[in-house]
Amino acid sequence: MSQAPPRDEVWLLTGSRSGEIGQQRALAKALGRPWREMQVARMAPSGKQASFDFSAVAPPWPRLAISFGKTLEAVKCMKAQGAHQTRFVHLGLPRKLAVGELDLIVPMPTDRYVRAPNVFAIRMPLNPPPPPLADDSRAALRLLGAGWPRPWTALIIGGSTTRGDLTPAHVARLAADADAHVLARGGSLLVSTSPRTPAAVAAVLRRTLTAPGELHLFDASSPVDNPYAAYLQMADELVVTGDSASMIAECWRSGRPLWVSPLSTSLRQRWMLRLRSMVPAMLIRSGRVSADVDIGRWVGRLARDRVVGLWGRPEPVRPYRAADDDDLQRLVARIELMLADAGAEVGPKTRSA
Repeated sequence: MSQAPPRDEVWLLTGSRSGEIGQQRALAKALGRPWREMQVARMAPSGKQASFDFSAVAPPWPRLAISFGKTLEAVKCMKAQGAHQTRFVHLGLPRKLAVGELDLIVPMPTDRYVRAPNVFAIRMPLNPPPPPLADDSRAALRLLGAGWPRPWTALIIGGSTTRGDLTPAHVARLAADADAHVLARGGSLLVSTSPRTPAAVAAVLRRTLTAPGELHLFDASSPVDNPYAAYLQMADELVVTGDSASMIAECWRSGRPLWVSPLSTSLRQRWMLRLRSMVPAMLIRSGRVSADVDIGRWVGRLARDRVVGLWGRPEPVRPYRAADDDDLQRLVARIELMLADAGAEVGPKTRSA
């Protein structure tokens, strides 16, 4: 009698956003179980559209599947095919799915979601800091050889979202303020854009920046030259635009003093947030209405707790402490307990079959 192929321990159902994939990998590594990464979705830069490929989603099913955002569609595919013994953990909002359809839901701290026994709250996204720089890191060697005066201020610029705008005017003000801040201190300014930074921003930065330092314009064709990791580990302080929770988490975990420059919001965007906040919890629970994301509210809470500073105000008074960063450990303990309970449920049925 032929033996059934062994089940994988963990599947990571991934998309194409590096920040989301980074969190899934961090969770898988912390669990310490064998895991396999399966790309099931590709998202447009705007985040509104996605294309899916479920060709690899087939039995034998894993013990645990971890999805994020739009890759929830792969979970629906697995459930429709009979993956009844798999436990599903979803990071982010489970759009168009009732809260009880998943074993564990981990909303991002920017998400406005309902409370439930299977909803696990975290205070900061799970993105780890960049790994230690290699000895032959081009960016690190360039920075060390440039001889720019200290302190180094790194300015990381993202892009607009559906809930906030990063306009050329906003970037011009931010760059001018950072430039003046650095010149007053006799230091240097290290500036990097990101994959979502509008093309018009480059010209604004070139016109505005006068302090010693460098301007790096992100180029997807040359990711090896991206200085982002070097900035996080070598700069003396960080300033980041408030459009990406993943980017804020990575910068926070660098241990450097961190300021956030919130995006500007239009009257329409503020009005939509207000309307979304009034949606009854029962409709969100049922999956008939999706919950919403409010990164501005989260950044404001971090600033009130003095975890980060708001750009233009005094620096944060509480530096990074490992004791404040226990979300991942708590989440792993919860998942291990869930898997142990699942084994107890499945075991007797398997033996009696």
